[in-house]
Amino acid sequence: MASRRLLRGSLTARATALAGAAVLLLAGCGQRVVSAPTPSASPSSSSSATPSASRSASPSPSPAASGKGEGALTVLAPRGFVEWGGNDRKVNWVAPFERATGCRVTYRPWEYVAGNPVNVDTFDVVAAGPDLAGKLVAEQGAARVDTGEVDGYSALPKWARELVGDHGVPYVWDTTVVAVRDGAKGSIFESDDPVLLRDTPLTIADAALSLGFDNPYQLSTEQLGEAVALLEKKKDGRSYWRDPIQVIEGFAGGASMAQATPYVLGGMAGAGVDVSRAEGPATGWVMSWMVSARAAHPECAESWLEWSLRPDVQREVAWWTGTAPANPKACTYKIAEKDAPPDEAAKQDRIQTLCDEHLSKGVIFATFPAKDCGGEDGSCTAYEEWIKAWDALKEE
Repeated sequence: MASRRLLRGSLTARATALAGAAVLLLAGCGQRVVSAPTPSASPSSSSSATPSASRSASPSPSPAASGKGEGALTVLAPRGFVEWGGNDRKVNWVAPFERATGCRVTYRPWEYVAGNPVNVDTFDVVAAGPDLAGKLVAEQGAARVDTGEVDGYSALPKWARELVGDHGVPYVWDTTVVAVRDGAKGSIFESDDPVLLRDTPLTIADAALSLGFDNPYQLSTEQLGEAVALLEKKKDGRSYWRDPIQVIEGFAGGASMAQATPYVLGGMAGAGVDVSRAEGPATGWVMSWMVSARAAHPECAESWLEWSLRPDVQREVAWWTGTAPANPKACTYKIAEKDAPPDEAAKQDRIQTLCDEHLSKGVIFATFPAKDCGGEDGSCTAYEEWIKAWDALKEE
C-alpha cells in the first residue's frame, strides 16, 4: 500500500510540474490556457467563432486615414497569429495597421485541415503553412507577389525567401524536435512506450528522415510505403496532437517522447520537468502570408504584407506565439528606453531566448509534396497520397 501511495504521489507531482509548464508557456505570455478549437472545413464556417479584429476596443479608422488601400481587409490565420487586443489589450498589432493604412481588418480565426477545400473568395490574405501554400499555388488560388516592391522583404534570410517563392512572404517559422522524458532512448517511431506525434500528413516526412532518405518531402511510392510502414509498427498507445498543450498533457499522462517545438521543450524544462531534446536531424516549417488570386482588396493586402515584416511587429508575433520571426532584425529590436513599458526587459529576454533556440542551420524545411518533383526519377508521390496514408494510419 505504501508503494502505491509513493507512486501516486510521484505521478501527482509530475502532473503538477507539467501543469506549471502549461501556465508558463501560455498564461505567462498573456494567452488563456485553453485547447484550440477544432479546425473548420472551410474558412467561412469559422468567421463567427470570434469577433473580428475590427471590433477591438480601439476604434477602427475611416478609409480616409493615411496610407493606400481600399479601406478593408479580410484576414485568415490560426488563432494567436493575428492579435487585435481581444485576448490582451496590450497585444495588438492590428489597430496600428488600421490607423496607418485606413484598411479596416476583419480577422477570421481559421486553421487549414489537410485535404479540405479552400474557398479563395472568402479572404484577401491567409497565413499558410507549407501544405496550404502548396495547395493554393497548385490550384492557382494564390496571386504572385512582386516581392521587389514589398518593403522589408530584402531583409529576410535568403533561405526563407527561396523556400516560400514568389507566391508569398515569410511570416514566422518553427522546427519540430523530439522531446524525451527521463532520458528515454531510441526512435520515437519505434518506442514501446506512449508517444505523441503532430497530427499532420507531413509527419510522414519525419519518419522518412529517420530512415535516412535525403529529401523526406520528395518520396517515391516505395519510399512513402517504407515511411508509412515505420509509422504503423508501434501504433498502440500513440496519440496525435494539434494544440501544444496536448504535448504537456501527454507527458503528464505518461508519455515518454513527443514531437514538440523548442518553445514547448524550453518551457517544460524551465519549469523543472525532466525533458530534453533528442539528438538527430530536425524538420521545420515556414508560415507565410499569401494573397488570394481573387482578393477583393489587393492594395490593403500588399500593405498587410509589408506591415507583417516590420521588426517591431515581428517581435510581437514571436513573443506571443513562441515561433521564430522571419525577419532576424526582430531579435535585436528594442524600444527606446523613454518609451519602454515596464515589462520591456523581460520581453526582450524572451525574444532573445526564442531566437537562440531557433537555429535554421541543419533544419530540413517542409516543401509541398508534389508528383512532379524533379527528383531521381522525375516523379514523386503527390500530397493527396500522403493524406490518404495518414488518414488510414489513424483510423486503423
